Formats: sequence, structure tokens, C-alpha cells
Amino acid sequence: MRRGWALFALLLCAIPVAALLLRRPAAPARELPRLGAVPDFALTTQDGKPYAFHDERGKVVVVDFIFTRCTEICPRLTAEMRTLQKRLVEAGLRDQTKLLSISVDPQRDTPAALRTFAEKFGADLSTWTFVTGPARAVEDSVVRGFKQAMDRVAVDAGAGVLDEDRFTVIHGSRFVLVDRAGTIRGFYDSARPEEVEHLVEDARTLTKEGP
Repeated sequence: MRRGWALFALLLCAIPVAALLLRRPAAPARELPRLGAVPDFALTTQDGKPYAFHDERGKVVVVDFIFTRCTEICPRLTAEMRTLQKRLVEAGLRDQTKLLSISVDPQRDTPAALRTFAEKFGADLSTWTFVTGPARAVEDSVVRGFKQAMDRVAVDAGAGVLDEDRFTVIHGSRFVLVDRAGTIRGFYDSARPEEVEHLVEDARTLTKEGP
């Protein structure tokens, strides 16, 4: 009998504790650094239309860097971006966010080539834009604007001779998160799922900040 009363008393004590746990507030959003404003730049979209970065003000933007002839990192990076596109829609952030892919091979990536590439990966072009343009303008936006590495390297044609007509492009593989005011708030390793998770949550946080 005493054991029964003891169990009953334990249950009575557990009820308020459980209620407190259920009411415990969610962990606060982590503090995001401010890593510099992105200077405005003008390029051309996959539809051949003018593109100006300042037109994205008021939206949270996720940026990556690709080129259509890339056979290694770019297909994976773009597939991750497509997954991110889906995740942002599922999070209810479709109208508050934008995806931007900048070609780092503007000499060969025409608007038509970018559109074909975008369609191949199922990009929703109403929220995901691909851009190209003059080489100097592209390099300026990537290196000075988004603080990412970019370099064109000639391919070895054999016997230590470089073929200047054949080259590859070295570029960053991180996603860049930009807030509604055009300030960089984070860099995320696209190959690490946990960082992509952080990116989705951080994008949600930034949509609640003022412009």
C-alpha cells in the first residue's frame, strides 16, 4: 500500500515538471555576423535581361558560383541549390528569399547556355536567377562583392605546355547568405548537410529582420 502511495506522489510531482518542460521557450536564434555590404553590380540573366543586384533589396538572397561546363563540383553545388530551393518553399519563405547563381565562366556561358543549365536542374526561375556578363564585371562581383576566390587556369596540353584555349575555372563552393539590406551574413560549406540546415534557419531569421 505504501508503495502505491509513493508512486502516486511521484506522479503528482512529475506533472508540474513536465508542464514546465513543455512551456520551455525555444532556443534563441544564433547571432549572425555582418561581413560587409555587397556593392551593386549589373549583369545579364539567363533570359538576356539586365540584372542589378540592388533590385534584390528587401529579400534574403543565397548566392553560389558555377559554370555550365564544369563536370565536378558545379553539378553537385547546383543540386544542393535545388534542394535549398525546395527547403525554402517548405519553410514558407518562397516570397521572402531569392537564389542567385553567378557564372564564373562568362566567356562561354551565354544567357542561352545558362537557361539550358537551369532547366536541366529544375530551377524555378521566378525565384532563382542565373547571371553572366563581361568578365571584369563578373570577377568584380565575385571577388570584391562576395569575397570568393575565382581564377582561370590553362589546361596542361602535355610536356609542360599550357593550352591557353583550354582552361578550367577555380572558384568557391560555399553558399553566401545576404540579408535584406544587402549585407553578407554568412558563408556555408555546400558539402556539409549541417551547414545547409543552418543556412535555412539563418535565412528564416533574416526574413524577420528589418530591411
